[in-house]
Amino acid sequence: MSKYKPPESNDSPDLTPMIDVVFLLIVFFMVVAQRMSEQYIALDSLAIAANAQVSEQPPPRTIISVSEDPINGYQYYWGEQQIDESAITDAVKRHPDWSVLLRVTPEITQATVDDILQLIAAGGQSKVIFAVFEVAQ
Repeated sequence: MSKYKPPESNDSPDLTPMIDVVFLLIVFFMVVAQRMSEQYIALDSLAIAANAQVSEQPPPRTIISVSEDPINGYQYYWGEQQIDESAITDAVKRHPDWSVLLRVTPEITQATVDDILQLIAAGGQSKVIFAVFEVAQ
């Protein structure tokens, strides 16, 4: 009797598709890793108090403050100097190239703010920074 020989065939799995998938996964993770490293910001470049440096002086401003006193009514200040409402226009005219910082307390009505803005505009200034502040008790 002769020996039995199975027919010759290639029954081993074809690894080519699996190798292609592995290479695609490697490329995918390399691209994702590159993108993730681009999203990080160095902490030493952030404006943290320890790192903060003011490179220049802030621009000069005319500061007009308005507060309400229950007894005396509205009080107007140019910087720290108390002035009358009619002197707001003159205070703004002194430095026409400076912007105006208008600070008011929360009790000041919108109508009063509109009146003050008209006085500032009469002084020739249209750049106004508006802020609300609390008076320390």
